[in-house]
Amino acid sequence: MDLEGLIGGGLTLLGGVAKRAPLAADVLPLLADAERAVVRVMRKHLTDLDPPAAVTADDDEQAASPNQLLRTLLDRSMYSSPDRSRDALYLDLLGSLVPDEARILAALSDGSAYPVIHVAEPGAGGASAYALKNASTVGRSAGVSLPRYTPLYLTRMLRLGLVRIGPEATSMYDEYEMLLTDSVVNIALATARRGVRAARVVRRTVRISDLGQELWEAAK
Repeated sequence: MDLEGLIGGGLTLLGGVAKRAPLAADVLPLLADAERAVVRVMRKHLTDLDPPAAVTADDDEQAASPNQLLRTLLDRSMYSSPDRSRDALYLDLLGSLVPDEARILAALSDGSAYPVIHVAEPGAGGASAYALKNASTVGRSAGVSLPRYTPLYLTRMLRLGLVRIGPEATSMYDEYEMLLTDSVVNIALATARRGVRAARVVRRTVRISDLGQELWEAAK
């Protein structure tokens, strides 16, 4: 039985006793009024404890349409200064990075180059399918939490325009050899192999881009 029922039952019991008591005609109306008052108070109290779910507008109605979003951006561009536009770009770029990618950006910010290896199926030219792209030692050098995801980090940063891939650096022979012992690279080498034909290893380098350097200087 709920609390409201218990109170009502208690008052009913008191009413039964009052009927047998002297002056019952005077007491019973008072008990009835008291019962109604207590029930009203308890009902309000229970409602306050468990309020009804708020009525919200439909999510589709709240979300801006593509047309509205485009118009908003165009309107903002009319009144935006170069500095504000630059800040908006930098904030968007930084918001697209995960912490490990920020560490890579920091490691590259001094202009250093790091070895990069792509692993492709055996074949000539760019027609070969790649089993792995953008493996690099920069992740471990930067102290990232997930070194095995360095190829993904660099791929994402390339798409954002924060790093650039350059030609092989012959002076990094030892670094390339070390990179070839990486477990992710070894798996790709085994995957890309075709019978007796070994996978093709493409050596490159990675550096910070001009945009990446601008972002670093503005945000550091």
